[in-house]
Amino acid sequence: MATTAAILYWIIVTIWVLVLGCTLRYGTTKSVVIGSARVLLLVVALDTVRDIIENVYFGMYFGSQYGLFDKGIGSVLGQPLLLMLPKFLNIAAGLAVLFILLLSWFPKALQERSKLNVLASTDGMTQLNNRRQFDLLALAEFERAVRYARPLSLLIIDIDHFKAVNDRFGHGVGDRVIIDVAMLCRRSMRGNDIAGRLGGEEFGILLPETHADEALVFAERLRAEVAALETDAGGERLTVTISMGLASREDASTLEQLYKHADVALYEAKHAGRNRVCMHQVALAADGLADKLVVAGG
Repeated sequence: MATTAAILYWIIVTIWVLVLGCTLRYGTTKSVVIGSARVLLLVVALDTVRDIIENVYFGMYFGSQYGLFDKGIGSVLGQPLLLMLPKFLNIAAGLAVLFILLLSWFPKALQERSKLNVLASTDGMTQLNNRRQFDLLALAEFERAVRYARPLSLLIIDIDHFKAVNDRFGHGVGDRVIIDVAMLCRRSMRGNDIAGRLGGEEFGILLPETHADEALVFAERLRAEVAALETDAGGERLTVTISMGLASREDASTLEQLYKHADVALYEAKHAGRNRVCMHQVALAADGLADKLVVAGG
């Protein structure tokens, strides 16, 4: 019985030693093992060392009862404090493993989550806000502007004759045009302005703390910059223009109404000949309030 117990114990210890040796060898010689894999190897190594210490200690203590070690050694090893020592080592190893995991994985998990949030809120082609994120930010800004009675303006932008660009030069050139226009939008914005791709060749720019007349100046400058922009279309220099609809919070009671006013103004800019800005206003008429459209540019 004593011989069988001793053999089983040392088989277990030998297996753990082999695991530890393979872990250390694999972790130090295989350069392809990086990042989380190395952390896992280190965790296995720490836990293996802990198991070896604990098993050897208890093996020596209980082995003396079967005549494997001298009784004097067994009486020393059997002291309560020394019997608790492997458990203390176990706790220390567990804390070390937890610290390593948190140190290595938690920042990476936060980084991955941040990347996923960016992917979920960003248009992949232009790196502007996608429609869903733009709507969320616009709603927050609109509510803030209403609460504190602050000015807020909205621009809806559409690239003129974009279908003709795709038909003539192909979708690759059309994509470059979209990217170039988005770049100009981003370059023209202030720090607190919000831009988004609303779909296809349509963009939106929200201008907090901006009255309609100030937004009109911004829009005219952006329109001129886009008109001067040249895009490489397979050796040919392609130029495009944009039409814009402008609306302000002072003339809208809800975000949906603000969108609608800007859309109506954009339609009017298209109807008036494109390459221009149309500003929606609410004017006083004899029978009450009436919509008013002011066309600029072109």
